[in-house]
Parts: sequence; C-alpha cells; structure tokens
Amino acid sequence: MFRSADKLIAPPVGDPTIDSAQLLFIRVICQAVEDHGIPTRRHEVDAFFSGPTFARYCSLLGWNRDWARRRIEGFVARRRELASAPLPAAIQILTSR
Repeated sequence: MFRSADKLIAPPVGDPTIDSAQLLFIRVICQAVEDHGIPTRRHEVDAFFSGPTFARYCSLLGWNRDWARRRIEGFVARRRELASAPLPAAIQILTSR
C-alpha cells in the first residue's frame, strides 16, 4: 500500500490477495507438469523446474524446493507409467500406491 500524507490508501477493489497469488503459482507449476508430457516443450519445462523461478515459487509457497522437485518427478514418472501401460495395468498402478 502507498502512503499519502501519512494515511494508508485503501486498496482498490479486486486487489489480489496472497491466496490468489499462491493459487496462481500452483497453477503455473501444474501447467508445467502438463507441458512436460509434450515432447517439444520438455526442455523448457526441465529448465523451469531446475531454475530460479521454480525455486522462488517454492519459497513463496512455503515449500521445500528439493521436496517439491522429488514429488513432481515422481508424479511425472508415474504418469509415464500410466501412459505406457494398458488400462488394467494402469488401474493396478494407481491402486497400488
């Protein structure tokens, strides 16, 4: 907020809250996970997850960066298993974890 004549100016209507920003960061991360499945985008997505932007998002979300990377890597690997498995095997993979 800005100070004018030692008084706080009221925030404009619709001012994003911290929760909105957190939701946006999470949505960006989820979109990157989705984009990882597109071979032409994979290099860009890998650069995002190993770069400073992802580290900053984790910090702002209160996540441990290494923990988040491991969880995302596990999720991506699991999606690959599911994509390459026939339907009955995919169901077994989902229910066994």
